[in-house]
Amino acid sequence: MVAIPSQNEFLLPFLQLLNDGQTYTRSHMLLQLAKHFNISETEAQHMSGSQFTLVNRVAWCDVHFVKAGFVEKQQHHADSLADTFRITTLGIRELNRHADKITVGYLQGFYRGKVHRGAGSDDSTSDAELTLYEQFEKLPDSFTVLHSVKWFARTLGTVGEIDFLIAHPDYGVLVLEVKGGTVNLEKGRWYTTARTGRTNEIKDPCQQAERNRRALGEWLTNDPRTKGLAFALFPAVALPDSRVSGNIRPDCPQDIFIDLMHVNNLEARLLDIFAYWKSHADARNTRMDGQRAVDGLVRLLVPTRSLRPRVAELFAQENRKIEELTRQQFKILNILRYQRRATILGGAGTGKTLLAIEKAAQLAENGQRVLFVCYNSNLANWISSRLKHPLIEVFTFHALVGHMLNRARLARPHFSSWDDFDSQAPDLLLDAVNVLHARGADPALLYDAIIVDEGQDFEDTWWIGLLDCLKDAETGVFYIFFDDNQRIFTQISSIPMESAPLYLDENLRNTQHIHERLKPYSRDAQIQSIGPMGRPIEIIAAADKATERRELQRVLHRLVNDEGVPVEDIIILTPAAEKRSQWKKDDQLGNFIVTWQLDTEMPMAARICTIYSFKGLESAVIILTELHALRPDIRDQLLYVGLSRARNHVVVIGGLPSASPIGA
Repeated sequence: MVAIPSQNEFLLPFLQLLNDGQTYTRSHMLLQLAKHFNISETEAQHMSGSQFTLVNRVAWCDVHFVKAGFVEKQQHHADSLADTFRITTLGIRELNRHADKITVGYLQGFYRGKVHRGAGSDDSTSDAELTLYEQFEKLPDSFTVLHSVKWFARTLGTVGEIDFLIAHPDYGVLVLEVKGGTVNLEKGRWYTTARTGRTNEIKDPCQQAERNRRALGEWLTNDPRTKGLAFALFPAVALPDSRVSGNIRPDCPQDIFIDLMHVNNLEARLLDIFAYWKSHADARNTRMDGQRAVDGLVRLLVPTRSLRPRVAELFAQENRKIEELTRQQFKILNILRYQRRATILGGAGTGKTLLAIEKAAQLAENGQRVLFVCYNSNLANWISSRLKHPLIEVFTFHALVGHMLNRARLARPHFSSWDDFDSQAPDLLLDAVNVLHARGADPALLYDAIIVDEGQDFEDTWWIGLLDCLKDAETGVFYIFFDDNQRIFTQISSIPMESAPLYLDENLRNTQHIHERLKPYSRDAQIQSIGPMGRPIEIIAAADKATERRELQRVLHRLVNDEGVPVEDIIILTPAAEKRSQWKKDDQLGNFIVTWQLDTEMPMAARICTIYSFKGLESAVIILTELHALRPDIRDQLLYVGLSRARNHVVVIGGLPSASPIGA
């Protein structure tokens, strides 16, 4: 006789059969699953019990996967065997990443049904329970159903499990014991016969229901979540494959049974059982304290609220995963060992800056003098704090110009404006390096290797002088890291590299929720997020400055005081310059003090920065504000940068603008 595997054992093979993306009929799935579990065609034909159970298992795979959104189903109007199934994108993703987690309980986490899951509902192998489960989902909203509730006795040390609890605010709670198969009672002993013909002795369901009722009553009387509330508790028994035609014993009246005649009209039968107990209840079970009692029952038996970790703990877990993935990305450094010139192209979160830092450290450890150049001064300061090595120097491009003029002992011209200096900076750098390359000059004043981060923001005219900062422009090491999506300071740039770039196509820093939100603003749709799922970004409406200020104060209070996020892990970003922003230095937002100084050590400091100045940096939480001040010509780039700075969570105050149409 072939033993049919449990429901959970069917789930993974069912989904794997659909993983090729093709559409298959129910009959095809039955045939393939029979082969998978070594049920021969002959056995399937002659063992009607096994065949029915196989069909039943596939039907429940259908129910759970469709409700969870893993599988799409098209029903045939006349023949259920002609129903068709196809895996969804969500199903493919979960199969690839979490195949070991796919159980009934895991799938139920993707949808909200009427039936609450108890501790034992993850792998229910009882066809009778599954049949009732589907019918309970159809009950009106006035009913609350809990499946497979486990309990430990408060005093006696015994253990039990209630198959179903059916609660109604007006009538009470039924403690339901379920027995499948054809049930018989012989000389006071209970037996069940499965469709395979196999007979087993079972526990007395009436005694089980009564024992569970008493144990539950003791918990309800003593637990703080339910103490003081009145509960009307009654035993009941379900035999969905049997027919009960009369009273079995004085404590097993026909009136408390659900049998095969009632399965398709459960609401009416449940009301009949409640009506029976209303006229037969003892004094302790005559009153039910309405919805308060039902809610207390759920809090006691499905205590999800007490198990939810604080946000700070979730962030720590996500960061461990991100760090692990980033270390894996370092494999590209092995490729760079054999290339003296390379361009590394990658979107936000692909680890470009960390790879650049690591490569600079490796080169310095090998005795090479390294120049690390970027655009953003805040990024340069952060990198300098990470690269403390006597052979490494870190500058922004403009700071480098001044540094090289000093080395060449050339006087700095006086400029009336930043724009004036910016326009002449490339020529000044060329003047300086020409002096340093002259005969007799100290070669130690030049570099063996140059690493450029934020290469997308470098002007075409900057590259010539940068290359000449090498001792040997032909053999020196020159690496450029850039992300074309973050080009917000210049719209034209020619990277001076003949070889094709190395591509980083996996977002390691951002959670998947953040990545999905920033994708519309990206030019590269190929980058995929492989980090943790994370939390959906929050968008909080704010129609004016006063509302925006109030909501920012509330968000800071919630994140820091309620959810445990350190204030130093939060950055508030704005597209507005400090002079135009409503966020002013030393402003007070509740207990928080506004500051534009990123490296402040002031306690309870709400750090503010422009999106421009925070480019290349990151924080656990980013709060985007004043998005009405976005420059229209670079709106998408700024939103891409702002969203991608967050490792774990993003809060948008005031609304998130849509991405520009393609080609606009």
